[in-house]
Amino acid sequence: MLRFGKNRLLCPSLSHFSTTFASSIFRLLSTATLEASSPASSSQFAANYLIQSFGLSSDKATSLSRYLPYLKSQEKPDAVLQFLRLAGVSEPDISAAVLRDPRFLCYSVEKCFKPRMTELLEIGLSPSDISLLLSICPNMFSRTKLQQKIQFWMHILGSIEKLLIAFKRDLFLLTRNTDNYVLPNISFLQEQCSLSSCQIAKMIVASPTLITCRPKYLEIKVKRANELGFSCSSGVFWHALVVVNCLNQNTIDARLLDWKNLGLSQEEVSLMISKAPYLLRITEKMVGRKLEFLMKEAACDKLHIVKNPTLLMYSLEKRLNPRNIVRMLLKSKGFPAANLTFASFVMPTEKQFVKKFVLPYENTFPSLHQAYVDACSGKTATR
Repeated sequence: MLRFGKNRLLCPSLSHFSTTFASSIFRLLSTATLEASSPASSSQFAANYLIQSFGLSSDKATSLSRYLPYLKSQEKPDAVLQFLRLAGVSEPDISAAVLRDPRFLCYSVEKCFKPRMTELLEIGLSPSDISLLLSICPNMFSRTKLQQKIQFWMHILGSIEKLLIAFKRDLFLLTRNTDNYVLPNISFLQEQCSLSSCQIAKMIVASPTLITCRPKYLEIKVKRANELGFSCSSGVFWHALVVVNCLNQNTIDARLLDWKNLGLSQEEVSLMISKAPYLLRITEKMVGRKLEFLMKEAACDKLHIVKNPTLLMYSLEKRLNPRNIVRMLLKSKGFPAANLTFASFVMPTEKQFVKKFVLPYENTFPSLHQAYVDACSGKTATR
């Protein structure tokens, strides 16, 4: 029965239909709204943006889009890109930054990039320096204390160039707590290990995690270096710290055993390592190849190699062999310079070597220079 008026009633079936229909419409609208703003939908937009703006492959763009789950408009990333380009940031560095962490594309130009850019320029960084910084760690431009961190490390390392090298090797260099980690470690190295500020700076550039680790871990590294026979007073002590920081004890023990298997005594190995700690980073296979070359091709006796262990650290193809070829050619013509030790040929820098062993013979031995160039380029194989 139907009643109309102030308190009218509808037919129960019609009432049910009306309610069901309204609920279905509400669900459809809600689902559409959620789908439009869902992370999945935004991620697809982000992936398309990365493909169109940076030429990334579909797979790579999809992988990176997870860092931009709520990107729905290209307005903000376009504004960021425009600002960076006008500020002198190079396209390769922008692309490198995107591949490393695309989240910077959603930073505010006014709140993040403008103030950070101004601060970095004020302390002497060039646009190219800032460009490289962005490529290494794009998310640092959201940090309010970036200027202070850069100044702190530049004071310790001496230059922005050294900081950039160290920063590439340890992205936490600018975020690690300096009061709890860095400063105590520096004090320990100066007071307990007698390292100079210059040596510490070199060590940080070579292996930044030594200075950003917990102080108790640094003490362990120092103990391991001492156990290998390096005293704190040794000029190569900081090199030994870098080595033990890169290699675990099992690897070091295995390398020492490998060297003995190559025919070197315990005393010879110890002497060589004490002069050149970085030899521990070279594999047995590479050491074996170089030893064979030095003793057979370059006619070096074992004593000469033990006294000059850095010979084993140079490239066989790019340094040892080319310079040995020059030495042998000079010897074939009877030039006295060929009688110098092989280390005398290998140790000089490229410029020094050419000046001393190649240029003086331009008139008397004109083909020598070309022979050296060919050897360096790999056209002359190791005999």
